[in-house]
Amino acid sequence: MTKSSPKTGSIIIGKSSFQSEITMYLKHSLTLIKLAPIHCRAKPILSWLVAVTMSSSSSLCKQLALGAGSPVSASHLLLLVFGAGFLALTVFVVHPNEFRIQSFFSGGCGRSGTDTASAAVALSLAKNVTGGTRAADAATTVARAPDEDVRVLIGIQTLPSKYERRNLLRTIYSLQAREQPSLAGSVDVRFVFCNVTSPVDAVLVALESIRHGDIIVLDCAENMDNGKTYTFFSTVARAFNGTTGDGDATPRYDYVMKADDDTYLRLPALVESLRGAAREDAYYGLVMPCDRDNFYPFPPFMSGMGYALSWDLVQWVATAEESRRDRMGPEDMWTGRWLNLAGKAKNRYDMAPRMYNYRGGSPPSCFRHDFIPDTIAVHMLKDAARWAETLRYFNVTAALPPSRLYHL
Repeated sequence: MTKSSPKTGSIIIGKSSFQSEITMYLKHSLTLIKLAPIHCRAKPILSWLVAVTMSSSSSLCKQLALGAGSPVSASHLLLLVFGAGFLALTVFVVHPNEFRIQSFFSGGCGRSGTDTASAAVALSLAKNVTGGTRAADAATTVARAPDEDVRVLIGIQTLPSKYERRNLLRTIYSLQAREQPSLAGSVDVRFVFCNVTSPVDAVLVALESIRHGDIIVLDCAENMDNGKTYTFFSTVARAFNGTTGDGDATPRYDYVMKADDDTYLRLPALVESLRGAAREDAYYGLVMPCDRDNFYPFPPFMSGMGYALSWDLVQWVATAEESRRDRMGPEDMWTGRWLNLAGKAKNRYDMAPRMYNYRGGSPPSCFRHDFIPDTIAVHMLKDAARWAETLRYFNVTAALPPSRLYHL
């Protein structure tokens, strides 16, 4: 029943009709929420808000003195409800930096809690591998995603005590993968060192491993050019067993890359360049020497800043007499030496000038020059100033959101 307001002339809706109209509006709102392009995590919140309003519309009308004699229509009430919901979403989603629940909205939809955590870190992580004795644990790493066409394991050789460098690299690569979510299914990054002998490092590295799960501890004495790279390749070949672990004969990785901890890798560019490369008998990196000089009997080899072998070559290194008997020497030269003597690596990919050394004040050369936009890797970033200059050039901090809590 309706009647005219003697003061305003507006139409006043009776209580039961008013509640019916609210219910109708709310049902339509639920349908719109399901169809609208709203973040997957926000939809349940809005739906719950509408459902609660619908279920409590009767008591709400009483508490707000709505119904007969009230000039407030159902559409007015609905606007109030959605206004409150919009305000909540703005605070907690659009400007979440001052709050702790923003992680609820991170990641994609349709993932389990474990998968979402992996996406937030942006790199798929596995258990530690210690001299091959933890191979069964390592095999539990996330299997190849069916829609990924290239998979790369990057082993960054470092020292147990270099916590600051590892944390910097974790931050850099996780941010790259957050901008390019497909990297979480394409690239695995591990930090590689030999046996931890310091009691202090043993405790702190154990904490890192528990928290991040990205440490590989090789069964060797710490070194740079006395077999560490050979031990890395042979350990990976045993630990990952060459397959995805689900009965499929497809290798877990297409390529394994050895990299230095003073190398800045741009992972999207790396993956894109590897997509067109051969999956077998492939050797990828910056060819040295890159001028007319000759380092007999070693040329050519890939610079130790970062080079990749196809999975079949990783397996070959792990079993070949050439590598097993002759592992003491400059690791990048010796890797090239093994392949050259055995007639391996027919598919070689020289990524100059996209892989190069930091120039600084040094004269340019075939392996050292100024930054270029399509860079894959920059080497010789020995200190924080060089890292900051490099990251500034590639505009790494552009995604920093505004906040009242900092001024940068």
